[in-house]
Amino acid sequence: MALKTGVVSGAVVLALGCIGCDEVEVEGEAVGFGEGVVSARNAVWNDFRMNDFRMNDFRMNGFKLEAAKLFSTDSTEWIEFYDFYTDDGDYVYNGQVVNSELKIDGGWLSGTDVVYTTFDFKVKQDGVTSWRYVWIKDADKVPGTDVWEYDLDLQIGAGPWTSLCLDPVGNPTRAILLNDVWDPVTGAKITPRPSKALTFACKSAALAKCVDFGYRPWASKNGVSLADYHQACTRMVRADYCGNGTPHTVSGTPIHVLDQLGIQNVDPNSAYVVEAEWGPNGAVCLNPSNTRLPNQTIGCNIPTCGASFASGGLIQSGKIVP
Repeated sequence: MALKTGVVSGAVVLALGCIGCDEVEVEGEAVGFGEGVVSARNAVWNDFRMNDFRMNDFRMNGFKLEAAKLFSTDSTEWIEFYDFYTDDGDYVYNGQVVNSELKIDGGWLSGTDVVYTTFDFKVKQDGVTSWRYVWIKDADKVPGTDVWEYDLDLQIGAGPWTSLCLDPVGNPTRAILLNDVWDPVTGAKITPRPSKALTFACKSAALAKCVDFGYRPWASKNGVSLADYHQACTRMVRADYCGNGTPHTVSGTPIHVLDQLGIQNVDPNSAYVVEAEWGPNGAVCLNPSNTRLPNQTIGCNIPTCGASFASGGLIQSGKIVP
């Protein structure tokens, strides 16, 4: 299918310890979270943002809680989840994400009932502690799927409320909640996953975009977990050939996407040549003459692609031919 590659969305990470969960996520798995360290990425990885935290103009994520560091060892910068403030005026300290649905206090609030709940965070930057609030304005299930999307606003201290997630030109976007944590520099999923981790994946960046492509990391198809497919997709979307977080594309560049699970199929209306095949750690094969942008300098050695999927890649990208 021909798709426009874009950003991977923004993220807040609630990291509260270690549960040693190196098992593969499958549909129906739940991850909880409560009081603990939360980190936000200040990244923008090209229209291939991992999230809308701006970093080097290429987004891996699409969220802004300011520039606190992921798992920072620097005591001058951190973000800590404090509590939920519900629409009923209650303070609640526990929640979980099942697939992409937020459930607060064991499911007391879930689905659309979480609307008007606020996440309360403490943030310390440069020795100064302040508050950040993320307000759930709306929550909807995408028809025909198990994907939930959220409209989120951010308040810093007593300042004005503004959209948490923004696209590359500053328009508000929605977010999808994900259970995993990604390194803001390399784009790698952090394993074992920190206990009670949560990412707000903004719709304009790669993390959420790959969910939209059909690679829901909590799900499976034909008995195959899609967790590695989602990670491979984030590499593909940003043309991160070497799997080190370095993108080789620009926003809005169209590509053809194909896999052998039948999630993305051949688009009969798009002429394309095979660019690369992808795994969780980057391109497993690459045709250098078919990179989506010309004259790319690739900082690693990648075998040339042969027959389709002979490389062991999970997803294939194609350069659209005019």
